Amino acid sequence: MRTKIAVLAFIITSSLVVNICQAETMAAQVKLPDGVKSEVLNTLKISDIHLPEGNKPLTCRALRFRTVDVKPGSHIDLHSHENRPAMLGVTRGTSIVHPYQHQPVTLHVGDSYKEYANVHYARNGSETDMLTMTTFDLLDDGSPCNGVTYPQNTPLLDKLKAGHDKFYVDAPKKGGLEKSNPVYSHNVSDIQFSDKSDKLTDRVMRVRKVTLPAGTALPEQDFSNRPTYLLVLDGTLDVEKSGNQDAPQVGKLGTADLVNAGNVTIKNDSATEEADYLVFEIWDPKDTDAI
Repeated sequence: MRTKIAVLAFIITSSLVVNICQAETMAAQVKLPDGVKSEVLNTLKISDIHLPEGNKPLTCRALRFRTVDVKPGSHIDLHSHENRPAMLGVTRGTSIVHPYQHQPVTLHVGDSYKEYANVHYARNGSETDMLTMTTFDLLDDGSPCNGVTYPQNTPLLDKLKAGHDKFYVDAPKKGGLEKSNPVYSHNVSDIQFSDKSDKLTDRVMRVRKVTLPAGTALPEQDFSNRPTYLLVLDGTLDVEKSGNQDAPQVGKLGTADLVNAGNVTIKNDSATEEADYLVFEIWDPKDTDAI
């Protein structure tokens, strides 16, 4: 019986995939302007997300982006992602993630991993420096959907707690010095996809890193079919939405909300320095022109 439980737990938790050194180039999908690099850091097929029975449907949730600050030497308490599929990353410092039935994973700036059927906690890998993580997730915020308030079942976490599992007993469950910083949130039902025939489950949660050489502008892109949030890692970007050429520049660790944005032009205005930024998107695999 113990062996069967271990095998089942492995299947459940095998959804944690770290793609630190396996970023794939997009050059084969779309011809990039000279010097521009676009790397896929992580993907999660929405069709692969299987929520616990009875929980809120994905189409009733919010597409959220936030950052989480963790003080030096502190941690993020044990929590479950069974009801909160997420793409997670680091923009400052080093995070050591401790997922159930996996070895600890060390994440540095620009690294990305996905979590959607497991539980974990995380530690700040430094005793002196702050840690900042990002969360791009499909959140049940507890609000009713079509008049129904759904439970937030987390059967794996409940089982570990009830069985006094060693992982649960040893994991920190309170006292973490963390601060959640909401950035953007859109109800999935309010997102205006240009191709209504595509179901949410036909799409992919995706994180990319784009590098723009000095003075380079990307061709105008249509984001009406690609709900997107941006975060600048280094440099400064001009992010001009159609009809709004006076938008402020987005500097290091600044963000831009491109959900329902329509046509957008992204440019590195520096004459000397390249710019790196992260793209968090709900991608339609038929959209091969994404840069």
